Amino acid sequence: MEGLGDGRESAALGDLSSALSGYHSDLSADLLGTLSDADLLAELREFEVLRRRLAVVDHALIAELGRRALPGRLVLSSTAALLQAALRLSPHEAIQRVSAAQVCGPRWALTGEQLERLLPHVAAGQASGVVSVEQARAIAATLAELPGSVGPAEVSAAEQHLVTAAAQLPPRQLGQLGQRILAQLDPDGVLGSDEEQARRRSFALVPQADGSYRAAGRLTPTCGALLLAWLSPRSAPRPSTSCSDGADDGRGGRDPSGAPRTAALETDIRSHGQRMHDALQELAGLAVRRTELLDSGAPAQVIITMTADQVASRKGWAESSFGQLLSVGAALKLADEAAVNLLLRDAKGAVMTYSRTRRIATRGQTLALIARDRGCSFPGCDKPPEWCQRHHIVAWADGGKTDLDNLTLVCPHHHRHFDEAGWQCRLVDGLPVWIPPAWIDPERTPRRNDRIAPPVGVP
Repeated sequence: MEGLGDGRESAALGDLSSALSGYHSDLSADLLGTLSDADLLAELREFEVLRRRLAVVDHALIAELGRRALPGRLVLSSTAALLQAALRLSPHEAIQRVSAAQVCGPRWALTGEQLERLLPHVAAGQASGVVSVEQARAIAATLAELPGSVGPAEVSAAEQHLVTAAAQLPPRQLGQLGQRILAQLDPDGVLGSDEEQARRRSFALVPQADGSYRAAGRLTPTCGALLLAWLSPRSAPRPSTSCSDGADDGRGGRDPSGAPRTAALETDIRSHGQRMHDALQELAGLAVRRTELLDSGAPAQVIITMTADQVASRKGWAESSFGQLLSVGAALKLADEAAVNLLLRDAKGAVMTYSRTRRIATRGQTLALIARDRGCSFPGCDKPPEWCQRHHIVAWADGGKTDLDNLTLVCPHHHRHFDEAGWQCRLVDGLPVWIPPAWIDPERTPRRNDRIAPPVGVP
């Protein structure tokens, strides 16, 4: 690495620097004051063209760093790390520049021959000053969403269309146009194949200037299900006093102090995002300390439901307790690798019955309730299963048994108030329904939470 600190700029760059210094000197000599309004706007537009063309130079220089494997020779982990050290860039800015150079800059094969740029139309648009850095990023993000099944000719046409539109549209509207193009080229792209989900996977923690981190990425259905299974129960509002989460008689109950059992939940002033962050921090701390992950009971498990026919055919989509879909093949593979609960449902959505004679629902019963009810079963409620209590439809004190045909999941709010409001719960065909009071519906027609439905793939 001898002499790396003594390098000199090229003569061409020296000329460019001198020209820029001369232009700046002219501006300082009251040139701006002599321009009309129209001339001032023309000056601004032309300077913006020059600014955009500089991105092409940046791409070429960064690509050459990679071609020479200079980061490795300087014992640096990546080209982005080299940019941070040499130019005093933030990690985020360095990564953005490297990514832009990879898709718009020169490329070489292992044999040394030069390859076409990944986005040649975008590169040409930047060279002419039509496409800005932000617009190029929006176009690249759109094209990266296209599945591998879209042919090269269609990808090139989409790129050309977006570059042409960049002459008229700002980045946000250009991104919206990109989404419409995606919808045309990939109309079935709502649920990608396992291979496509794996191709699109990414995750990054980007350090920010203030010392915090920005998380960004796209998780596969398997990864997301595992992460949500751990985070969701630990991100529920945290009570300041201990609360029983056992099945109750439907009247809410009180703790030993005489206060409503769930009243303490209201003392947690953290937002949902803050609670999810704190749960993630807890997970990271446990992993770093290499301790066993705490077992908080059934709600902390990954629960995936499917039908017996899907297990036999290995086709279709299974569903997690969070309502996310993943292929049956991926679900069965996940079950071989982790502690996953696979619960089978019949065509009506009912789960096989567990029968117990104790007041508190068992772990197995709770898993079955989660698979069946998917959260609070009260009509219109969207609270997830991790936030719910197990409710006896016929109260335990009145002789109700702790069986699946006498249990349902209800969130703390509805558990406390449904009885006093006049609602009643029943099981019809193995699924919970709620009967409204006459002042809401004189006919008292039973209602069901919309998410309690037959499993995916069953009419």
